[in-house]
Amino acid sequence: MEAPSRPPLRPAAVGGNLAGARAGRGVALSDVTCKKFILDLLVDYEDGTMPAEERALFQQHMELCPPCLRFLTSYQATGKTLKLLKPEEIPPDLARSVLAFVRSRAGKKT
Repeated sequence: MEAPSRPPLRPAAVGGNLAGARAGRGVALSDVTCKKFILDLLVDYEDGTMPAEERALFQQHMELCPPCLRFLTSYQATGKTLKLLKPEEIPPDLARSVLAFVRSRAGKKT
């Protein structure tokens, strides 16, 4: 038996008029799914540019919607993990070998 799909996210679902808060920025939430809601707002939330009223409504939605909270947590963990990665230098011999291979495939001489 297939699980029912999530109903569209309505402003009432987040306990306030987030649609009104976003209307001036070209985002209407009357028929938006949670996924679209999160993707549209995530960058503003994470970089701190989301207005306080919207931020409060966003956080309230996170408290009421476990799937969205899991997505947000995963997104934040991914960002933290990526920041830990350090670029490594490509050994000069490997760089020359790769360039020679690519040039040979392109019909160019080294």
